[in-house]
Amino acid sequence: MKDVDLPLLQSLLKAASLRPDQKQPRPDEPTPELSTLIKHVHSLQTRLDQSENRVRQLENLLDTDDLTGLHNRRGFLRLLKQTLGTTPNSRPETSVIIADLDGFKKTNDQHGHAAGDTVLRHFAHILKKHLALKDFAGRLGGDEFAVALINHGTPHGHSFIDRVKSSLGRSPVLWHHAHIAVVASFGVASSHDHRSLNRLLHSADMEMYRHKHGAAGITPKAGLQQHGKSHDPGTGWDQNLVS
Repeated sequence: MKDVDLPLLQSLLKAASLRPDQKQPRPDEPTPELSTLIKHVHSLQTRLDQSENRVRQLENLLDTDDLTGLHNRRGFLRLLKQTLGTTPNSRPETSVIIADLDGFKKTNDQHGHAAGDTVLRHFAHILKKHLALKDFAGRLGGDEFAVALINHGTPHGHSFIDRVKSSLGRSPVLWHHAHIAVVASFGVASSHDHRSLNRLLHSADMEMYRHKHGAAGITPKAGLQQHGKSHDPGTGWDQNLVS
């Protein structure tokens, strides 16, 4: 650490060791040199704590989506990796939900991008409202979101989705006297059914696309290609997300 004054510390320690015995203070009273050394160490510790706090703040900024306040793509995947760890047999069961807003482009086209931003913030607020303390959510990009439910399987994931849909149905976005309905498609998968993080995310993603395009008769692969997703439906999220 560049703020450490090593010559000063060395001179203080040397001065303390060379003091004549007859001038030593009482056992319960530190020498002036030792007092100065203690103050200097405390100052260094304070600066170190401040530096660590700044590093944590910068990490939080790097992991946070500015628009919604949720984790961004990087932050969500980092937490998910930490949660699942490297040993499949010892990790907690975790359900991952992938959500994609329906008709979001139409909202932007009809009401403008400011309205679209409001819709994204509203959806993020609904997600956070239903999260438990140990759970977390993120905005992966655009109108795509992800949720991790810790120590829960797919039944709890489906229950979470039902609660979110119910909240969305009761609370459209009011935009210049227009009510914008917020609707999303969801997919869920459990870590107990998928030993790799890639397959877990891919499974939830594919289920979301089946729900999104099933009524229109579009296959999940065609849906991915149509919407320009950068992850390959054949290999999952390996190249662009889980790396």
